[in-house]
Amino acid sequence: MADEKKSNSKIIVIIVIVLILILLLLGATFYFMTKGPAQETSQIQNTTTQDNAWSGNNLGNTSAGASSSGNYMRVGSVYQLDQFIVNLLAQGGRRYLKTTISLEMTNSELQNEIVTKLPAVRDTIIDILSSKSLEEVSTTRGREKIKEEIAQRLNEFLVDGKIRNIFFVDYAIQ
Repeated sequence: MADEKKSNSKIIVIIVIVLILILLLLGATFYFMTKGPAQETSQIQNTTTQDNAWSGNNLGNTSAGASSSGNYMRVGSVYQLDQFIVNLLAQGGRRYLKTTISLEMTNSELQNEIVTKLPAVRDTIIDILSSKSLEEVSTTRGREKIKEEIAQRLNEFLVDGKIRNIFFVDYAIQ
């Protein structure tokens, strides 16, 4: 009888230890699953515009529009465009860029104008992206220059507001 109580208590201790280990593993998994996107967001934040670059009369200054190091705490209205797939400027045309772009607007009224001028907006972006080489699109500095160029060219024909920033939502090179 004493041996039976001893073996039952050993089984209970083992079950409790196994349950604690399972809970620890689940907790660690949950922690790392929720921690991953936060780190990506902090890395992305380093590639956007600082809010003070857009204060006052700087709204038309597109050279500061899509520069690095920004703050996502004050992102304005955003309009997401459909996916772009373009050939990159390369020998043989065998390199592709697939991206989805979102446009941050200075005011929400600009969205109606973008919808109206959507063919011109998409054509302008396709012209810019397809004129770039693999070397230009594969570096952080190159992507920042592309953002600046897109904002500048779009702001040339938009009337109801300006494009404050460009966000690459998807970005894949093949």
